[in-house]
Amino acid sequence: MLDFIATPFEMEDLHKLKEAGAGSVVISTPFFSVRGAGYFEREALPCVKKQCENLGLAMLVMVNRFFTEEELPKLREFLKELKVIEVDGIYYGDECVLYEADLLDMKDKLIYNPDTLITNHADVQFYLDEGISMVSISKEITKDEVCEIAHQVKGDIEIIIHGRVNMMHSKRNLISNYLKFIGREEDIKGKRSLFIMEETRDEHMPIMEDEFGTHVFSGYTLASFMEIKDFVDAGVRHMRIDGIFHNIDYVCEALRLYHEILDGKDAKQIDEMYREKYKEDHVTSGFYYTKTSKVKVGE
Repeated sequence: MLDFIATPFEMEDLHKLKEAGAGSVVISTPFFSVRGAGYFEREALPCVKKQCENLGLAMLVMVNRFFTEEELPKLREFLKELKVIEVDGIYYGDECVLYEADLLDMKDKLIYNPDTLITNHADVQFYLDEGISMVSISKEITKDEVCEIAHQVKGDIEIIIHGRVNMMHSKRNLISNYLKFIGREEDIKGKRSLFIMEETRDEHMPIMEDEFGTHVFSGYTLASFMEIKDFVDAGVRHMRIDGIFHNIDYVCEALRLYHEILDGKDAKQIDEMYREKYKEDHVTSGFYYTKTSKVKVGE
């Protein structure tokens, strides 16, 4: 069964996402989640879970930050809370989450999401064979490589098919340090209106600084209207739409358009319409047709 995974911004969005065709929602919480589209307070998670159950949505929680030794007790307590409310999945990138979840007998809830690291089927299969539920594969590989992984893997994989994608994260406060260097004082923590731009490129890359450091996102918005059917045919069953830097209407519109394509509407026509409507977002197919690795040939 095909599962579209989407990002709500507040409780009222859950119903909207269900109506638009989502099967799962990604819930972010302060401290434990990084680069969340919207954040829900820890105390609200039981209510979110109950609402998801009422709507028939799977609740997936982001626990994708990296934890220091001193922060492990907080992680343990949070995982215990997630077990009590019976969340359907937990995204992670730090191996300590795997270790702690295993101690709580909830490894089967984990979704490995290391951003750029998973680029081949052997790695995917290794983690799935460890007993976790799903692996998110890199968004920096080609469409053919995604399909090849899906063909060969026994188990569930997820791909990000739509939205701005994270390109770089540093624990350093790069924006604040730069402003300090040039003698300017501005409150930029958590603001999502900033961007950087290269002299030789037209794309603007959103940049954000928070308590976890600095995050730089792609200068384009990834869209997969032309590729969605190939992914489904290859066996991809979990596809995520990330609404960071946008709103719930934007996410729901994308959801409906993907469903329309799968129901038989012309993908090229929808793709052209979308690129025209969101010109300022630089809508592209990302790396689907561009290899980001080089293979050395014999001399």
